[in-house]
Amino acid sequence: MAVADDDLDEGQEDGGGYQPSAATGLNRVVKILIYVALGAVGVIVMSVIAYYVARFASAQQYKEVASIAVVKPPPPLESFNFSEDFRVNTNDRGESHFIKLKLSLGFEMGNKALSAELAQRMPQLRNIINLILAGKSRDELTTIQGQLELREEIKASINHVLSEGKVEEVYFSEFIVN
Repeated sequence: MAVADDDLDEGQEDGGGYQPSAATGLNRVVKILIYVALGAVGVIVMSVIAYYVARFASAQQYKEVASIAVVKPPPPLESFNFSEDFRVNTNDRGESHFIKLKLSLGFEMGNKALSAELAQRMPQLRNIINLILAGKSRDELTTIQGQLELREEIKASINHVLSEGKVEEVYFSEFIVN
């Protein structure tokens, strides 16, 4: 028996103990299965959380939309149309550009006195609008912001000379900058 004990002692010194090779392969497979199972559980948990967060967010959005008050649109305006187009050269240096536009003025419905005043002051209004347009450059008029500012400038300048009421809107039915 002494020989068998020596063989056993030598095996412990070389490999640090007896480990069957089949158990090592089994341990590796079990670890991989545990990692896969944990990953699947993680994906399921994330999906459930995402589902409930989405439901909560959509419910909150519906509550916000439901609380918005419905506002009546403003009443329609009566309009004063200029019979002729406005054609003016721009204020650009070096290059020659021009503006062509058709313009209407919107004012309170039923204000006959203002309608008559606009018709009577048409040459004066055309002059005011031509001067404003002539002071603009092509770059100022090619953007939406520039066109909105032009509308407000025309409205303020025209309202300055009117005595029977105020123009509420300026409408461009045609707006060409070349």
